[in-house]
Amino acid sequence: MLETLSPGVFTVLVAGDHRTILRPLDGRRKRPERLLMFDLDGPVDGPEVSRFDLFNHPFAVRRASRPYISVGTDPDKPHRDKWVTALDADGTLRRLFPHSWVPEEHHFGGPAVEIGQSLVYAGAVYHGQGLQPGGAYVVRRSLNGSVQWQYRTDHPATALDTDGDTVYVAYNSGALTALHANDGSVRWHTELKVDGVPTTALSLAVTPQGHLLIGTVDGRILECPARP
Repeated sequence: MLETLSPGVFTVLVAGDHRTILRPLDGRRKRPERLLMFDLDGPVDGPEVSRFDLFNHPFAVRRASRPYISVGTDPDKPHRDKWVTALDADGTLRRLFPHSWVPEEHHFGGPAVEIGQSLVYAGAVYHGQGLQPGGAYVVRRSLNGSVQWQYRTDHPATALDTDGDTVYVAYNSGALTALHANDGSVRWHTELKVDGVPTTALSLAVTPQGHLLIGTVDGRILECPARP
């Protein structure tokens, strides 16, 4: 063990920087929180961000070249009007685009990955009667907010990653889908099974050798080829 941090509150790790950046999870507080940033010289106060909740603000970006954070713009209702933001090197939080590209839809957060000057991320559309058919999605957006493609499905994604050409998406239904990174078309689709028994992936990563590492709900780590 090289070092430990004790922020004093529950936090989530924000990836994509040489610094260690933590986002507080203390939902009891009614005011915005500040990011906690740690570098070799010690802790530094980060910019102020909205309160975090587990449905709206998850936005863990794999292969990130910089920290990306989902932030609500209404201090009293931080789940509303969320923006995808980038944390610049000087500690400035810069708005990129609204999380939902459909003005009348409220979107929950989900996993993401950076590809070039774009983000591919998954989420689900809020509906008062629960998730509706086609209410979950994977979308690729340029950093200016333009939608390059979207793929709608009936089940929320639990994890995704990419090798640059293909986006691999795991769903809470146990499905595993490979999408063409350029246009979002389906390359292949399969149901995840171990020795013939269905299971569900909670995590997924593409190895340098092009294989998939999949962490399952029953505690297994699977190494699979990138084609079923």
